[in-house]
Amino acid sequence: MTKLKFKLLFLIGSLSIAPTSFALTLDQAVDAALVHESQLRLSRLNVAQSQAMLQQAKQQYGLNVNLVGQYGHEKVVTPQGVYVPTEGSRNFHGAELQFDYPLYTFGRYPTGVNAAKMQLAAREQAVSGQSSDTILQTVKVYCNVLKQQALLDLKIQMRANLKQSLYEAERRFKVGMITRADLAQVQAQYAQGIADVVSVQSNLKIAQTQFNLVTGQVAQDLKQIANLPTIPANVETALRQLEQHPLLRQAQYEQQAAQQQYRLSKLELKPMLMLNSRAGVQDQLETLNSKSENYSVSAQLKIPLFDDGLNRANRLKALTDVDLAKQKAQTLKQNLQQDIQTSYAQLEAIRQNRLAIQEAVQSATVALQYIKKEQEVGTKTTFDELTAEQTLFDMQTQQVLNDQDEVVLVYQLLDQMGGLNAVNNSK
Repeated sequence: MTKLKFKLLFLIGSLSIAPTSFALTLDQAVDAALVHESQLRLSRLNVAQSQAMLQQAKQQYGLNVNLVGQYGHEKVVTPQGVYVPTEGSRNFHGAELQFDYPLYTFGRYPTGVNAAKMQLAAREQAVSGQSSDTILQTVKVYCNVLKQQALLDLKIQMRANLKQSLYEAERRFKVGMITRADLAQVQAQYAQGIADVVSVQSNLKIAQTQFNLVTGQVAQDLKQIANLPTIPANVETALRQLEQHPLLRQAQYEQQAAQQQYRLSKLELKPMLMLNSRAGVQDQLETLNSKSENYSVSAQLKIPLFDDGLNRANRLKALTDVDLAKQKAQTLKQNLQQDIQTSYAQLEAIRQNRLAIQEAVQSATVALQYIKKEQEVGTKTTFDELTAEQTLFDMQTQQVLNDQDEVVLVYQLLDQMGGLNAVNNSK
């Protein structure tokens, strides 16, 4: 009996525990997206690759030490009257320790290192640019969920109002206050209201799925965005901050890397001064006491004379890369300038319309209240009431769209200016 009571108490207790739902803020969603985004992880791997390439460039002209073993057969033929070396065939084996060190590369070493450094800097800016894009995409999907949820709430409220209107219309139709056509009109509006709710529910599910794809989180309870980041007071100030955009800086670093690579291709025709040192031992297998040792130190100057056009092709390719990188930077800057001007103009228009939309919502609310009162005394029709309700709903919908579009445009403008990462890091 005691065990049975214990099981019942445990069951009741477990049923009373409801799943806990935690509200998610925009900052938390951004942090989750920065961890979840696979493209961002790929960009970080590219940085690691460039770091390895920089290390390669630094070690390319270092000291090389090799141990060379030999085993072979040689035949010595001497002219008549020459006794050294002794003519004949012999087998031999030996070992030699080789040291090679570049004394002077005529600029190859620092130029190669600088090219690798510029490439590394470009990929670091690519990470920053990808991070900024991830933040913006998170803001967009976050606001889209909020927008669809707000629209769904409006549609549900509209459906409830239409249901009440249908109830009142049926009551008035029974007492002969309205015609069959008026009743059919209300029924059609109510059916449309039901369909609208289903449509917006579908849009909300799509928005929640997109949010999950970007952040890896479930969009159950997203908090409203209370405070927006500060943007420049005018578009001219916004344009002046463009030079710090990570993608623009990436393009500039890539241009510098291409210029260093072009310089390196020209340096291929320069001499190379090497210090060579050898220490070895050799033994002839057929001769007793034939073991010998040799030591040498020499300076080697290597001067390229002919490469069948290879260097010319390398220089042409490197010069084309320079022109391409330069054009890419110019085009990107022009596009960003146009985007900033467009976003700033759209944001100003939205903020200017905010007060007008608020007043329109208030006016439509008051108008609907008076129309309902006038309908009760017969001076307004059911169609007038439905029209007023639709007008109010349209204004409320526009207000929702306006609010969420403002948030997206603020973050979009910061992204186009190159300041979105700084805003996120300051939080």
